[in-house]
Amino acid sequence: MSKIGWSNFVVWQCSIRQRNFRMFSGKPSEGTVANLSEIKSNKELCSIRSVLLEKNCNDTAKMFEFMIKQTNEPEIRFDKIVKFLSSEYYNTPANFDGSFTATFDVNSELYKKIIKKKKLNTQFFERETGFYFPVNINKLKKNDAKWKYTFFHNFFFNPNLNENIEIIHFSPIKTELKKII
Repeated sequence: MSKIGWSNFVVWQCSIRQRNFRMFSGKPSEGTVANLSEIKSNKELCSIRSVLLEKNCNDTAKMFEFMIKQTNEPEIRFDKIVKFLSSEYYNTPANFDGSFTATFDVNSELYKKIIKKKKLNTQFFERETGFYFPVNINKLKKNDAKWKYTFFHNFFFNPNLNENIEIIHFSPIKTELKKII
């Protein structure tokens, strides 16, 4: 593993996600999966599907909510979000800080295990490229813009999603980023 600048990770994540929306109608690829492991032992804990967050996601969260409330047709919502996220949304990596979220069932044992840790190692990998770094972990409250952003983002892809969930925010420790070659 070699050291690299934080913007390299963010640019890589944005390009993967934009490609997924443009070429695969939003179907997530391997590079959007965060592999979580213990800090001390590096023992793998789990793999989770991640949602990349904007630095200031409040306006986008409100827009997502508006788009969802415009129609009760899941297919129309899905088409709108794929069009939006495949256009220029990910073209400005400076709008993202590399933090991400994941959604869990409220009674999930995995959620309980992760939230107890407070800090884990994370690895993202796709094709021949990967990044490895520790993250701080915290539970988001429902009134937090990051919670709303994640909930509405995921609702586009799972119209049966309800608010009886937990959302964890993973905040990277950027100074410890390593590129996997």
